[in-house]
Amino acid sequence: MTRKTSIFIFIGLIVTFVLWMFDRSSLVTVNWRQTYSQFSLPEAMLFLLVLFAVIDLITRIVRVVIRAQLKEVYRTSVFRNDTDENATIDVLAGKITDKMILNRRDFDNSMLLVLRAMTSITAGDMKEARVNLNNLKKIIGDDPIIDVLKMKIYKGEKDFDRMEKLSAKLMKNESIQLIGMKAAVEAQMQKKEFKEALATVNRAYELRQDLYWVIESAFELRAKAKDWEGAMQVLDAGLKKKMVSQTDYKRYKSIVLLEMARDYKAKKDEVNFFKCVSQALEADPTLVPAALELARYYKKTDNQFRKAAKVLTETWKRNPVDELAYEYLKLFPKESILDQIQRLESFTMLNSLRPSLNNRLIAELTSKAGLWTRAKSEVEMFLINNPCTKEICGIAAKFEEKYSKDKAAAKEWKKRMDLCANDSAWVCEDCGHASEDWEAVCPNCGSFGREKWHLYVEDVLEAQPAETLTSKEEDDE
Repeated sequence: MTRKTSIFIFIGLIVTFVLWMFDRSSLVTVNWRQTYSQFSLPEAMLFLLVLFAVIDLITRIVRVVIRAQLKEVYRTSVFRNDTDENATIDVLAGKITDKMILNRRDFDNSMLLVLRAMTSITAGDMKEARVNLNNLKKIIGDDPIIDVLKMKIYKGEKDFDRMEKLSAKLMKNESIQLIGMKAAVEAQMQKKEFKEALATVNRAYELRQDLYWVIESAFELRAKAKDWEGAMQVLDAGLKKKMVSQTDYKRYKSIVLLEMARDYKAKKDEVNFFKCVSQALEADPTLVPAALELARYYKKTDNQFRKAAKVLTETWKRNPVDELAYEYLKLFPKESILDQIQRLESFTMLNSLRPSLNNRLIAELTSKAGLWTRAKSEVEMFLINNPCTKEICGIAAKFEEKYSKDKAAAKEWKKRMDLCANDSAWVCEDCGHASEDWEAVCPNCGSFGREKWHLYVEDVLEAQPAETLTSKEEDDE
């Protein structure tokens, strides 16, 4: 109930009370369809007030239902992309009556046309959406709602030039300024105009920091521009406004700090490098690149091999990646190959998350040492649970050639190598782009912090069947 309605009913109750105090004898007679009734004047006043309240309630229920329908269509729209639905619904459902006076019939028709236009856009029928938009324009004229719907049509048609041009007009209207900014950012990013998109989203960030799309876009674009301090500022704002979860915050903070550390490293600022890389690993102990950077720093700067080994070991326990094992062995370059095998065996015992990785690493080292029986055993254990990979295929080829002396079998393994899966790669979880080195921003789709290490990324559609090495008497190890 609005304030005006409440005041009206309150005044009506006061008048009813006054009439009841000074004139209790007056009667109101109602004779309708052979029904004869008499009421005192205060009773009649109370009846009218109740009737008024019921009519007002029904009117509001109808408006809520129409508004809920608009929200549902907007919520299920494939073009929404996590925008602020309340801001747009206010434009679609509320701004019409703020700018013009419509009779009830025209108002209902205009709301119905808005609903139909949104439904058509959701269904991808832009031709039907334009028909509804033109009919709506005949009723309400050049209202901002026309431009908002037209913007969605341009987006559905992927006409980003017109979309960007129209967004400039929307940004001049204070009530829908943020909608125009969001449309401009989307269009500019689609057109690869990242500098312009960053400028636009920075303006939005200054106005509102409690909208998800503002936080997300500002963070992503600042990261693309390698403005790591600016990205950290947005990340902190997102956490404060509860738009970034604690888990995502720690992960993204860790990556941002790592990139800041690398910048300091390039500038040979060792103090700030150590500070940032340490904080990065503290925020996310599973971040492999940060562990590698810190371990190399300990080894190179202070010759603190124990600290380096501890850093690599702690990260290996949480996120076993082959790069950590290789870096761990580099800490002991003077050890014999047999000592390194023994050390690697102890190291791999800490990995319970990826046991097949243990088999592959030990197979690599034992084949290098010429311990073919042990290498064969590890390869066969690997092939029980995994497709053959390039590295495993290479070890099998060497086994057949150097131990079994079966050149034909060795040749077959070498032929299969090109068809085998990669042993491991950093893979973007958004687009599937695979690369040998970890990167904060995916070079293919531009996503931030989405690269994760995976074993045995397939190059072919069908996995290669498990192979069996030639049987032969074991050598003396």
